[in-house]
Amino acid sequence: MRTTSMAVITAAGASLCCTGPLLLAGIGAGSLAGFTWLEPVRPYLALAAVGLLGWAFWRSYRPRVVEACCSIEERKRLSLQRKSLWGIAPLVLVLLAFPYLQASLGNSDADGSVVTGHAPGEHSTWAIAGLTCSGCAAGLEASLVATNGMIACEVLFDDGLMNCRVDPNRLDVAAIPGLVEQLGFQARLAPDINTIVN
Repeated sequence: MRTTSMAVITAAGASLCCTGPLLLAGIGAGSLAGFTWLEPVRPYLALAAVGLLGWAFWRSYRPRVVEACCSIEERKRLSLQRKSLWGIAPLVLVLLAFPYLQASLGNSDADGSVVTGHAPGEHSTWAIAGLTCSGCAAGLEASLVATNGMIACEVLFDDGLMNCRVDPNRLDVAAIPGLVEQLGFQARLAPDINTIVN
């Protein structure tokens, strides 16, 4: 059972670089980039989680000496252990797959039309530095959308860009880099796109 717990903890650690920013954004916490240091070790943590899960399955299903497994208590314990293992294995796999699934679960409107359409407000496009995965992008987007005066915000992880539409009466476009910096990233106005006021 300890091996199974370690597999869950390791899988959670492997996905923390992507789930952490979402959790922090959900509770309105500060720096979302605090988990980016886990990105380089994610493959090793994932490998460890799979190895621990495999070890737990092997220990649960390995051939046993006949005398040792014949007691009723031992059979009940082994049955409970196997059921627990089969219940926990999907959790481990979901945690390991989350960083890869998150991109497909994110914005279905990745062309920027939500932000760049004909909605009122001031539009700006920013180059974002410090994003290591789609979890960072989703957390940044969720935090900025919750900002007073932000009409819409879309962070495009693959392009390293962020499209924002703000109500100029409530939020100055010049304040956006400061907001992004508070969350642990850097933003600079994209040089080839001008700010448009509708």
